[in-house]
Amino acid sequence: MHLRSPNQGFLILLSVTFALLFDTGVATARDVGSLEALNELEQQAQLSTQLLKLEQETQIAEMPMPVPAGSARVGLLTMYSAQQGSWPFEPFVHNGLFRAIAGYQSHHPRALVIQGGSITLQQLFTRLADEKVISRHKDGYLLRYPLMIAPDAALLVQDTSLYLYGYSGTALINRGLLSLKNAHMESFSGNLVQSTDRPYRPFLINWAGSSLQIQSSELVGLGYNENLSRGVTSARSSQQSAAVAPVHVLISDSTFEDMSVGLELNHALVRVSDSRFSQMQQYAMDLSDSRVSLSRNRVDGVRNLSGIRLSGNTDGRIEGNQILRADKSAIEITALRGSVIVRNNQLGAGAGYGVLLRELGADAPLLIADNFIGNTKLSAIDGANVHQLSITGNSITGTPEYAISLRNAVPADGPVTVTGNHLWGVGKAMIRVQGIHYVVLGENQYQGNPLLQNLLIGDLLPHQASLLEMTLNRGQTVSLKMEHVTLLPLPADG
Repeated sequence: MHLRSPNQGFLILLSVTFALLFDTGVATARDVGSLEALNELEQQAQLSTQLLKLEQETQIAEMPMPVPAGSARVGLLTMYSAQQGSWPFEPFVHNGLFRAIAGYQSHHPRALVIQGGSITLQQLFTRLADEKVISRHKDGYLLRYPLMIAPDAALLVQDTSLYLYGYSGTALINRGLLSLKNAHMESFSGNLVQSTDRPYRPFLINWAGSSLQIQSSELVGLGYNENLSRGVTSARSSQQSAAVAPVHVLISDSTFEDMSVGLELNHALVRVSDSRFSQMQQYAMDLSDSRVSLSRNRVDGVRNLSGIRLSGNTDGRIEGNQILRADKSAIEITALRGSVIVRNNQLGAGAGYGVLLRELGADAPLLIADNFIGNTKLSAIDGANVHQLSITGNSITGTPEYAISLRNAVPADGPVTVTGNHLWGVGKAMIRVQGIHYVVLGENQYQGNPLLQNLLIGDLLPHQASLLEMTLNRGQTVSLKMEHVTLLPLPADG
């Protein structure tokens, strides 16, 4: 015998009230759909199989980061030397970097280059012995030239601080290994006025084939809003072979503060854990065409855009994070063509959405499970043009809009599964679905006012009384297959 939850009597009353108030048990010919109670054991077995497959598809391999043997060579080389090739610098010709360099270097722009082995920051300072390039500053060193790490080299910054001089056009271009351990990296411009007519701040770019390790470190004041210059970035150049390995990024127990974007990573293997992001201008993490694991991080304060954005051919997991006070959404997933798990996160207290979904590919399964989403100004979960989606075990409260809103401009086969969620403190309807032919509902708990709001609207509205009777009164998980669905244009924010 199944015991009723304390509020189940109230929920059953809701279903009866909706049937009387809105006559939702009567469907027109255009609204006809097929309702079927699913076998609980078969449904659980199917979900377990799907979850196991998704777990396998989102695993990320270990990323060893061996340090090159031997002592590195260091020297100043022309940034457009034929020997080195100019492509690592070419993307920055029009972004203010070279104008900032021209304000400090009187000759043809040169960069400090590390090749053929590894070197610590202290050794680099001693060996170069040129204070116009690198000098002692505060509790560490001040770098005034662009620095490039060659593919066969490593720069090791440990137990010290590296300040990057913005006035002189400093930037780090990594093609080898950059390792920060118990380190502090910060932009510094002093009181001088920059020579470029656009704001410039030092940044770190990692090209395909490189590795970046940041452990127990702080990064402050990096990046500005230009291509590949927004903070810590990675990319694959058109001049690089497709056979070159993706960038390896391993970050733990670190802090990112006052940056345009904390991590803007493309074509990368990424593992970020136990780290903190604050005072971000656009995103804390913006990841595309990558394989990612983001766990136990805290994001607090993102102006303009979202806490975490995933896009493109990206597979991965967002688990156990706390993402608060993001202006657009805590998590944004757009134009995705990969498998993603969003699980056990705390999201909300922002001006926008909790989870924003846009243009998910038909072959891009997404699981949103066991999250707490609260105090959002817009809908907690808002999707447009979604296909395969499971929303299960989430707690959603404190939104004046919808708890879950899924609307398609083009019809999708589904399935979309919404099960085991607890929804309360919602201003409009609990669940809105439009444009999806196959929907599964069950074991959701609703706390609402039957006199003021529907629980299920959109294409679900004609079937509301039957769905509530079967799912709440009988405790069944129900599949709804609809031949005809309604379509809406995309929301204005796209």
